Amino acid sequence: MRNYFFLLFSIFYLSSAFSQSAIDGFLKGKNVLDLAFSASYQTADEYIGANGKFDYSRDLVIFNVFGEYGITDKLDVIATLPVINGKLQDGAGYLKYKLVDLNISNQKLSLIPAIGFSGPLSNYQTQSGQAIGQRATQFHGHLVLQTTLHSGFYWQIQSAYHHALDPVPSSYTVSSKLMFSRNKLYLDFWYEYQKGLGSITYTSASVDFRTLTVDYQRVGGVVFYNLKNNWGSFLSASYIFAGLDTNLATTISLGVTKKIIFKSKKVEAIE
Repeated sequence: MRNYFFLLFSIFYLSSAFSQSAIDGFLKGKNVLDLAFSASYQTADEYIGANGKFDYSRDLVIFNVFGEYGITDKLDVIATLPVINGKLQDGAGYLKYKLVDLNISNQKLSLIPAIGFSGPLSNYQTQSGQAIGQRATQFHGHLVLQTTLHSGFYWQIQSAYHHALDPVPSSYTVSSKLMFSRNKLYLDFWYEYQKGLGSITYTSASVDFRTLTVDYQRVGGVVFYNLKNNWGSFLSASYIFAGLDTNLATTISLGVTKKIIFKSKKVEAIE
């Protein structure tokens, strides 16, 4: 089919194109820094356009740095830095606050809002089949509801609105995640839906790809194991199985984490 080369790039928002949301329902605690370094490979054989699916192969190599620091026991600051196919993509920063922390019948319930900002870190190409994004400048609002279940299980639901500056359309996402933690092992499985709020889909190579709307549904999960000296390792995977103006993409990620605890300086009075 003609002109499909100009369609063949994954248009996503932030690093959420390649992993789940940077916002979760856990806070780090005051003076604690969590760092994560990951390498990912994304591959796709099909693309979904306005006229349905067609065959096309696409591969991405992604490196990502993630950091989350506890300013207080209830307030965290978060930053992400992705590099895709050797190009800096869209960096992001967030503030996350535990607004509600209840204990109901021995089950903990947390309500955590977060706000953030993201923008392009390089002038990467958008009008080509090898584009790595839309160079979107966005403001983000998240709301996370998380509860403990029984026997080490947790459940989370999250909604977010991503307000993008013109010409990129805004969007919203909703997700649900089931988590399990015991000893040194952590597992989760999640589902996420994004709805783009634009009205333009691909019709010809003359369309500005930054104006295209993006819908997708995807599932994913992670296996994390805690190592010695506050190091950890993880393996994650996700698959986009439906959508519009997106690839049906599989992503595999490997990474390591490091927890750094900064001790508060105590000033002792001199008698």
